[in-house]
Amino acid sequence: MLSSSSNRQGGIALVSVLWLLLLLTVLASGLSVNSRNQARQSGNIAIATQLQQGADAGLQLALLALAQNADAQPWLADGSPYVVQFDDMEVYVALFNESGRIDLNAAGPELLNGLLATVEPDDALRARLTDAIMDWRDGDDLRRLNGAEIDDYLAAGLDYGPANAPFNSVEELQQVLEMTPELYRQIHHSLTLRNPRRGINPQFAPRQVLLALPGVSEATADQFIEDRRARFEAGQPPPATDLFPRELLSNGAPGVNYTIHTEARMNTVYRYRLTASLLNRRGRPLVLSAEQEFIPLFSDTAPDGDTLWTGTD
Repeated sequence: MLSSSSNRQGGIALVSVLWLLLLLTVLASGLSVNSRNQARQSGNIAIATQLQQGADAGLQLALLALAQNADAQPWLADGSPYVVQFDDMEVYVALFNESGRIDLNAAGPELLNGLLATVEPDDALRARLTDAIMDWRDGDDLRRLNGAEIDDYLAAGLDYGPANAPFNSVEELQQVLEMTPELYRQIHHSLTLRNPRRGINPQFAPRQVLLALPGVSEATADQFIEDRRARFEAGQPPPATDLFPRELLSNGAPGVNYTIHTEARMNTVYRYRLTASLLNRRGRPLVLSAEQEFIPLFSDTAPDGDTLWTGTD
């Protein structure tokens, strides 16, 4: 007969074995999860590389289009999204001539207020934002009627005031008093710092910019865009702009500043974005800067779902 001491030793041994099995199971599970994660990361890297090449191919196609003579260019530089298919990859390309956008430093209050009116119905808030933008970029500390200077920012709990200098970037607009992230998200693609004119060139203006012009209805803007595209594709002169307020237009030769957005998509859950700023003088496009972003998780939406392709489609 076994003694009680032997029974205790056997029980301890059994518990030790069970703990060892549990530890081995946990280690095995951890290794399995780690292997799956590594495989997923390797897959993401491979997909990101393919998409990066696709987005870069879209950029090269846009540069090639700009290098053509003005009467032979295949794409209209108004932000219209063009789709190029590469096997199972779709590449969206949007080309912007910056003369069609509203310059944050050059535009007057009427055009700035008109842009805000496309997304913000509150007249009083728009008046405050418009004057605050003007106060931010002017060279003095005199407060406009509805504007904001340093005391207003401090009273709002902010530790800074207006720059009293031209905007250094469109992103800087987010610092203006009462500018919300949602408002900024909805208007920033219609703004630029690379159109040194008070007005906009309607032949390249996105839909939202056309709607920022006083008295322009959605029907008028949409019809103008349709006519503009049809005439461009037919090789005809652009449509007349008599319906738009002349004082806010800068008709004439297109500017030399361009922006190219490309976005490569695969399997509806991966996308790669590339944005390039460039100069195009005499059909010789020169890339000044480029930004890129890989987004591994993406729920498929329309090309203009997040305002990357702004309002011409």
